[in-house]
Amino acid sequence: MPKISETQQAQRRAHILDAAEVCFARAGFHRTTMQDICREAKVSAGALYLYFASKEALIDGIVARDREEMGEELARMETAPDLMAGMEQSLRTCVLERPAHKVALYIEMLAEAGRNPHIAAAMNACEAQIRGSLEVTLATARAQGRIAAGADPKVAAHILMMLGDGLFLRRARPGDFDVRAVVPHMLEMIRTYLDAARPQPLSVVEMPLQAGAAE
Repeated sequence: MPKISETQQAQRRAHILDAAEVCFARAGFHRTTMQDICREAKVSAGALYLYFASKEALIDGIVARDREEMGEELARMETAPDLMAGMEQSLRTCVLERPAHKVALYIEMLAEAGRNPHIAAAMNACEAQIRGSLEVTLATARAQGRIAAGADPKVAAHILMMLGDGLFLRRARPGDFDVRAVVPHMLEMIRTYLDAARPQPLSVVEMPLQAGAAE
């Protein structure tokens, strides 16, 4: 039999991962079988197991691919002439233009991570690496004077990750939420935060009472 090149192997792995994403998003992790993925990918069971021994291994592959794609996007954002323009492009690429089945898959993986320690570990490691890269990008921008000297890269990275998660959750829910209309306002909020000095946290005693609260 002719030897398969590394490029061909990578293409076959990517093809199988694409099929697994569709199946997991459509039926969920537990209801999806390896046979379902074989049918979606139009490959034999032997070909599937040659690359991925289990559904957990497929999730590992999906997470690793997402981590690599996000890393490339963050690298582009870091070198963009305008940080906010780079951030907007990253939001468009990673959230707004993400296919619907990938959004549904992310929600499915979040739910499964609460039950499956293996998937939780894979997602936590991916998030930690992405957040770390984002912190470096923001720290570099602060050193270059592109954001306020008082901005905390670690806190800002957490905020940006949370906002991204929120957009994914809203996209996954049925309804009339217009994510594209919200993003410009979200970016303006981020710009305001990054351009301002870091606010000093209030203690519980110093926090103002809500309207109507007892004096």
